[in-house]
Amino acid sequence: MTVRIDHHELGGMPWVVVRGERHAAFRALGAEFADRVRALVLGMAELAGMRRYEATRAGAQELSELIRLTERGTPREYAELTELAKGADIPLRTLLLANLRGDVPNEVITAGCSDVLWRGRRSVLAHNEDGAAGQEEQLVLLTLLLEDEPAVTALWYPGFLPGNAFVVTGLGMVLGLDHIPLVRPKPGIGRHFVARALHGVRGVEDVVRFLGRNPSAGGFAYNVGDLETGRLLQVESGSGDIAMHEPDATKPWAWHTNHLRYLTEQPDRASASSVARAQALTRLPLPKTDPDAEWFLDVLTRPTPRGVYRDPVPGDQSATLCSFVADLSTREVTIALRGGTPVTVSVDRLLTGP
Repeated sequence: MTVRIDHHELGGMPWVVVRGERHAAFRALGAEFADRVRALVLGMAELAGMRRYEATRAGAQELSELIRLTERGTPREYAELTELAKGADIPLRTLLLANLRGDVPNEVITAGCSDVLWRGRRSVLAHNEDGAAGQEEQLVLLTLLLEDEPAVTALWYPGFLPGNAFVVTGLGMVLGLDHIPLVRPKPGIGRHFVARALHGVRGVEDVVRFLGRNPSAGGFAYNVGDLETGRLLQVESGSGDIAMHEPDATKPWAWHTNHLRYLTEQPDRASASSVARAQALTRLPLPKTDPDAEWFLDVLTRPTPRGVYRDPVPGDQSATLCSFVADLSTREVTIALRGGTPVTVSVDRLLTGP
């Protein structure tokens, strides 16, 4: 089956459009980005912790059960990762450990992220992607035009399933995901696999039903926007539990960082950065009228206490890698790579390519 990979650029970020059959496309994608896959995955601070955990008897048993539940619960997504590993010529086990990094206890986590939402006459979902400093050089904006699913454009970490950061789908959904470090994840499906499978869901009600029926081991906060209705929804999901919050015209402002706000019975580890960003968003002066994309971008690109932008500090090498502002009302997305110039494109263009 022929696979076509086209290379473009958007706002200083590589923009790759992939067309073809699913398995062949992921295998070709792995081959095309083998160097980036190796650089990003093998350079992960969390990988050493995952391997230490795997080396223990209890850890090996838990990982085996986690992988079994993941392959059974999300076979299509598991096959995608398998093909990606084949193409990149890297052991599948290595990619599995990377993609399951938040599904077992791990003393090192560099993932972060912040999301801010507004549901007034205008609906906006804005996302800061935080990760290990320097990873912005490995990031790719990936558009998948596969034969058996609607178009998907995702911020992609090569070596990972697309879908753990910021996503726009051909089913009219916008997703911004925030890592939640649960103290002790319970057995379930790997959260990255659930997030990727969510790309086939339309509408906020079906998102809730899907996450309830596909419990993940680790935690994500899903910030969800529906381009057709303008509805916004936050869903915290982890270890089989979900909790929701929906902003509306009476209380249009909502936000999320990297600790639980609604699943109050689940223990998590709130980092100092997550708490500081949460405090900044709590105290942020809100506009009296619907804010535009520039206001959101200002919040995302200013450091605390005026915003949620992150620079590396001693003891925490996480940084804001890029920012996205999705205006659901105008169907436009503004993208700002760290150190780059923001660019705005239509959702339609983002889903079809140049």
